[in-house]
Amino acid sequence: MAKRSVSIYDIAKLAGVSTATVSNVLNQKGNYSEKTRELVERIAREQGYVANFAAKSLRAASTKTVAILTPDVSNDFFSTLVLDVEGRLRDAGYSSYICNTANDSERESAYVQGLLSKQVDGIVYIGGTTHSPIEANVDIPVVHIDHTGSTGVAREVFVGNDLPRLSYDMTATLFDRGCKHVALVSVSASLYRTAEHDQAAGYYAYLEEHGIVLDKNLVLEGPHRQTSLLEAEHLVSNCLEDGFSFDGVVALGDRVALGVVNALKAHGVAVGSDVRVIGMDDSIYSRISSPAISTVNRHTAAMSERAITALLEMLGGAEPAQTHIIVGHDVVERETTLGA
Repeated sequence: MAKRSVSIYDIAKLAGVSTATVSNVLNQKGNYSEKTRELVERIAREQGYVANFAAKSLRAASTKTVAILTPDVSNDFFSTLVLDVEGRLRDAGYSSYICNTANDSERESAYVQGLLSKQVDGIVYIGGTTHSPIEANVDIPVVHIDHTGSTGVAREVFVGNDLPRLSYDMTATLFDRGCKHVALVSVSASLYRTAEHDQAAGYYAYLEEHGIVLDKNLVLEGPHRQTSLLEAEHLVSNCLEDGFSFDGVVALGDRVALGVVNALKAHGVAVGSDVRVIGMDDSIYSRISSPAISTVNRHTAAMSERAITALLEMLGGAEPAQTHIIVGHDVVERETTLGA
């Protein structure tokens, strides 16, 4: 939390330099040594002054840079968005800092503090559900893509799918294909309890709406201690070996779905007939699987286009037309729900 009472006089005293030197360093003006710059910036960060400084229009003119934060650049869904966002920003004349947070709140906080000290013009959050470490008084625009943690800043836009509706449609697809006992598989680090998260809400809503009793033994959740594919394999294998049966699986992610398919095949289950599986994201994993995995196209290009349009509007001083933008989705059925 920034200490609002900290002034350049405090920083100057701690650094053993003049207030003029501190002012020059923070405003990136004048002459000073690299050693002095590092000392002043370190003390400013430690005292909570950097975030305050960036928040009060004492910052330099536009740096033409934007920060992109995402929890896992190896995830096909996130990497597709990152590449598209970076490209659209480049076309608009902006350079990007791409930061992989690994779903680690401390790493994310350190990135944010460093990025604010570099005076980025804006921040794009892609994915994740953690509360942002950005303070509400920071005066730069923030755009969230498939990220639910609000920063509370004055200029903030959310872009994403209707997640409850998305998982509702996934569940409905399986029941429409004749399934009676549908499992839910999630291995996201932020989804320890799926019942409390939008991404799985539609699964529970469909069961309740249709009078289907929830079997908690078929809600398979993993803490993401290994890759989502391997963890999904482990969860499904354990479920089968413990004697629980199901004829459909809602997998929250295509890598998760691929792990489910691998586990079912290893146990001699006919995927697409004995057990139907649907994933999410319409990634390359859904296509390379045998059988090919049914999934949901979340229209990432539309997400990034809407997000960067809103960001550029805010960077230009305008108010965004919408602060919560919903992008549509489409179920894409393949062999794991249609059969070979």
